[in-house]
Amino acid sequence: MNNLPQIFFNNSELYENKTLFGFKINSKWDHLSWKKTRELVLNISSALYEIGVKKNDKISIIAENSYKWCVVDLATISLGAITVPGYTTSNEEEISYVLSHSETSIVFTNEKLLSLILKILPGLDKITHVICIDDVNTSKFKKFNITFHTFNQLLNLGSKSNVKSNIEQHFISKIDENDVVSIIYTSGTSNKPKGVMLTHKSIISNIVGANELVSEIKIKDHKFLSIIPLSHAYEHTAGFFLPIYIGAEIYFNENRDQIVNDLLSVKPTLMTAVPRLYEVLYKKINNQLLNKSKFSQNLFKKTIIFGTKKYKKIKLSFIEEIQDIILDKLVRKKFQKNFGGNLQAFISGGAALNEQVGLFFQSLGINILQGYGQTECSPLISCNPINNIKLDTVGVVIKGLQVKISNENEILIKGSSLMKGYWKDKKNTDKVLVNGWLHTGDLGSIDDDGYLKISGRANEMIVNSGGENIAPVPIENILLSFEEIEQTMIYGHNKPFLVAIIIPNEIFFKEHESNINDLKEKFQNILNIVNQNLSQTKKIRKFILSNEGFSTDNGQLTPTLKIRRHVIAARYIDEINNLYKKSFF
Repeated sequence: MNNLPQIFFNNSELYENKTLFGFKINSKWDHLSWKKTRELVLNISSALYEIGVKKNDKISIIAENSYKWCVVDLATISLGAITVPGYTTSNEEEISYVLSHSETSIVFTNEKLLSLILKILPGLDKITHVICIDDVNTSKFKKFNITFHTFNQLLNLGSKSNVKSNIEQHFISKIDENDVVSIIYTSGTSNKPKGVMLTHKSIISNIVGANELVSEIKIKDHKFLSIIPLSHAYEHTAGFFLPIYIGAEIYFNENRDQIVNDLLSVKPTLMTAVPRLYEVLYKKINNQLLNKSKFSQNLFKKTIIFGTKKYKKIKLSFIEEIQDIILDKLVRKKFQKNFGGNLQAFISGGAALNEQVGLFFQSLGINILQGYGQTECSPLISCNPINNIKLDTVGVVIKGLQVKISNENEILIKGSSLMKGYWKDKKNTDKVLVNGWLHTGDLGSIDDDGYLKISGRANEMIVNSGGENIAPVPIENILLSFEEIEQTMIYGHNKPFLVAIIIPNEIFFKEHESNINDLKEKFQNILNIVNQNLSQTKKIRKFILSNEGFSTDNGQLTPTLKIRRHVIAARYIDEINNLYKKSFF
């Protein structure tokens, strides 16, 4: 099988009546079989052909995760066309740029985002069709010089098409492994987003490598809980095409506030997410623990102590071993049931995982596998194997890839998962792809066991006024380990010392907002504790307190919840400058 549609159609026959997608209708779970999904894909694919879609045409999907999103994706690539995913949290300017730059001709969206799409349509002359995946009255859009459809209208059109029975023979069979399957735009944390061209070969190679890790988990039928936007390469590969490849079930979380409830009802075996979500879960669990009895709190703490010892391979005494067995039943088993009881592993990617958060879940019997990837690598590069987890690393490089560390400590990657290049951007392509090696822009090292460690991102490194390089993320992770701190960002480029922007925990802030001086004193005490273990250049000398959290709505977070440092710095620049007016330390 040399292309992705072939994998899907072959498996749809193999798993015919088995569930492929789980989704909620009126808060109740419904299911879609492989057979039914295959029928939907053929209908949508045929309809797209009927409205003029040809090989290499660009079709954008801007909608929340759903089975319809996946059906459209599979239908698009079955014709040899190219999917251009878009983030629902992007603003008008960002969406307009992606649609224009990619030369998108057809846009799939939902009712909620339709007004935004309509607003930017006048500036997008290549778009010929807009399809709403929800049922809306399309007649009211006649004033636009564009054809409007609903998802159901397309299904009806496709069901009557003569080409339906020939999709596999006439289109899928002619797709080459080196054909571009999707153009996924980077989140644009610092510059204009770049369109990463991924091929059938690169994604298939990536899921084959990822499957080696999954195959270590000895379970017959996998269930995935999908949380991250499918528009992100991480979820697109690991949360969609990997489950398709291994014949797993995919369940869609509609609301992040309902993650714990969905874990309970779905009982997934795997869940992929970004570190921020695990940090939120970690703090939520610890806050809930405060309402428990002292006895329960002590049992919990004891479990973590013993779990930490076992992770660090510190031998337990005979008495401790007996206690740990008891704690397995009293604490760990109950804790695991809160996540459905079948969870084999959390998989973390997209940013650095706070080691304390990882150790917390690990100690309580839930594996958390930190990985590392880039969109340019389809995206998985490395991941911790479930049988030998090292939380201070991003694991071992997957099959099909090679890694080496440059003289400047930059991580370089080579192999079959690499992108074809950036769409319409030869300059940046040539800059990052040199002699077959991808220059990741990430700094790191390889330990004696072959595990990859990330020390920072080259373009995120803070170079202080003394010329010293400081990686902000490890310091930020230390601060985030305190329950009082919800979010933070370190600043100090070309400055004599570091400062921090701190977003307090909402509950903690409300309890102390009446006395701002007392609040500042409490955070200064936290910084004093943190600074004790930091070198002179890494100490945080001053800070800004704000109750305006970093979010996708204010543009300070990317859709995958990475902080946009330049946006945050611009927001607080006046306050930051005031911190440096008296710089005698």
